[in-house]
Amino acid sequence: MNYEEIYKSKLMTAEEAVKTHIKSGDKLLLGGLNVADKVLSQVVENVKDGSLQNISLYGNFSNYDIGLADEGIPEGQLRYYAFFYGVQERLGAKNGTVIHVPLHLNQMERYMSQIGLDVAIIPMTPPDEQGYCNIGPAGYATAGINHSKKIIAQINKHIPHVYGSSHDYHVSEIAAFVEYHNDAVVPPSPPSSETDEKIASYILERIPDGACIQLGIGGTSNAVGYGLKDKKHLGVHSEMFTDSMAYLQGLGVIDNSQKTYMPGRSVAGFAFNTEASNKFIDKNPKVFFEPYHVVNNIQSIASNDNMVSINTSLSIDLTGQVCSESIGMRQYSGSGGQVDYIRGATLSKGGKSFIAVSSVANTKNGPVSKICLSLAPGSIVTTLRAEVMYIVTEYGCVNLQFCDVPTRAKRLISIAHPDFRDELTFEAKKNGLLY
Repeated sequence: MNYEEIYKSKLMTAEEAVKTHIKSGDKLLLGGLNVADKVLSQVVENVKDGSLQNISLYGNFSNYDIGLADEGIPEGQLRYYAFFYGVQERLGAKNGTVIHVPLHLNQMERYMSQIGLDVAIIPMTPPDEQGYCNIGPAGYATAGINHSKKIIAQINKHIPHVYGSSHDYHVSEIAAFVEYHNDAVVPPSPPSSETDEKIASYILERIPDGACIQLGIGGTSNAVGYGLKDKKHLGVHSEMFTDSMAYLQGLGVIDNSQKTYMPGRSVAGFAFNTEASNKFIDKNPKVFFEPYHVVNNIQSIASNDNMVSINTSLSIDLTGQVCSESIGMRQYSGSGGQVDYIRGATLSKGGKSFIAVSSVANTKNGPVSKICLSLAPGSIVTTLRAEVMYIVTEYGCVNLQFCDVPTRAKRLISIAHPDFRDELTFEAKKNGLLY
């Protein structure tokens, strides 16, 4: 049969695909972001009605509601092991459906190889003229697909077709196709705040022409990204390909001409499903997507000279311990690639890593300093104090690399909100951090 005949022979409804290819006790790859919501919602429904039992999902940060927080899910019959939380994961965690797996993303390949996945349920493009479906900008999915016994592809014509080392799968490799052409996109990020812009200004002045950049999620990263428009010959090696990177590459600011690892093209792990990103990366050979065990590999990151890593945090103690993923005991996001890129940038020739954080959190009990004597009980230390370099707030930028503890405390207090500096100084002296 030619590829069209193979495709048609495996085309079925979501209900048929789940009934035919998924059984009780199976371990399923969910992937992340724009997940195969039609098929996965059917899996959840089958768990609810008892036709499927003891189902395990593996993935991260799903954009679509597939019913994880549904109170009708029988206790203990559906577990979603998530290594990075978004809104849906946080909702599912409340009823015990979602549990967290601590994981640096460079470990993805080894993690997936140990699970014993039965079925990967992944969105893909319709097959091309050679019969290959493309997973789009989803580098987090490739390791799981390659370690799954079967693939169910939810076909969506609106997924951008990207260049990548592990992103094309022939129709003969796929067990079932379910067509569901969801054209919903993630809205663009809101404008950066005045605080974001101020923090970004301290970072921008420390980024040289020819730097290779990595940006995370959030207003500060967006402010840095769009603020780079006056730089020259930038490169990209980043877990996430952002709208600001698409903008800069369109302007020619990003030309990847001075990269020392995979020069000539931007290298990334994933992109959000925004209209701007999708339009830019679709069939664009100048943007190349790699699985996480490649793009988050510390040695690969470090192979780029002048590597600049920019990430954010929730709180930092006076010794430099960084909490970026929990609010006390409550898991909020995940370690993701923050540590991978901090380590890689630190090892890079001329490299720099930045952790950006606004100085205060506005809580129901009033403002609280995000630079604190010690992290709140239960807080997860994402980045070790021995690995941080630059810490930035709207009040300045300090370098903690190789500093002793009293120097760290002094420098961090100097960029805390002025209303908290005296209290922090008093507590630091009282607890022996300052002399």
